[in-house]
Amino acid sequence: MVRLIKSVLTIVVGTVLLIPIGLAALKATGNLPRPLVDRAINQLPVELTSAVGLRSADPVVVGDWPPVRGNKFPDLILADQTGQTVQLSDFSGKVILVEYVAIPCEGCQAFSGGKQHGAFGSFRVQPGLESIEHYAQEYAGVTLGSEDVVFVQVLLYGKSVSAPTQSEVADWAVHFHLDRDANQIVLRGDPSMLSQKTYEMIPGFHLIDRDFVLRSDSCGHHPQDDLYKDLLPMLRTLAR
Repeated sequence: MVRLIKSVLTIVVGTVLLIPIGLAALKATGNLPRPLVDRAINQLPVELTSAVGLRSADPVVVGDWPPVRGNKFPDLILADQTGQTVQLSDFSGKVILVEYVAIPCEGCQAFSGGKQHGAFGSFRVQPGLESIEHYAQEYAGVTLGSEDVVFVQVLLYGKSVSAPTQSEVADWAVHFHLDRDANQIVLRGDPSMLSQKTYEMIPGFHLIDRDFVLRSDSCGHHPQDDLYKDLLPMLRTLAR
């Protein structure tokens, strides 16, 4: 009887351990749509998925996600375009403009500088739309990526409309000339951040003040704040 129980436990433990390994293999080979794999990963305990490198064992978001205007911004702990881990709260005391990006999004390609640098990958750039750097200069008189104004892109969706790979983050930053040393930071979104609400935030911008409070929300197709009439003029005020 004892031997039978041990055998059953061995089978159960082995099966549990094989699940994240199998998901890692599927994600690597692309045998299933990556959004399906990401959702499956999010349903498993972090201890299992982190053991095979599917996601970090540490929290990637500390606080409410998605962020809420008027509240403290959630602390994001994510890898940047160089592969180094960034904790967003380290920039408290500075004004932070956050942009949420999906590689297939035509507006995201345009806001990132598609008019100047061309599209990234095989995707299109939305016509008639300048870069956010251009609009920050025009509407706020501010240079993005400076000592006082940190520009952060959170790349939430890669080419396959799933969490991006590290190489996609690095290549995106190179393509659009986003310089980590100049406080132009591209963060790699984590599968745990993805949901319908997250998807509806794109394209979008959040403006965080020096106290790390979300002051303006211009996300999605029906934003709370207009990018040009509300968020960018507030950026001018906060950056003074």
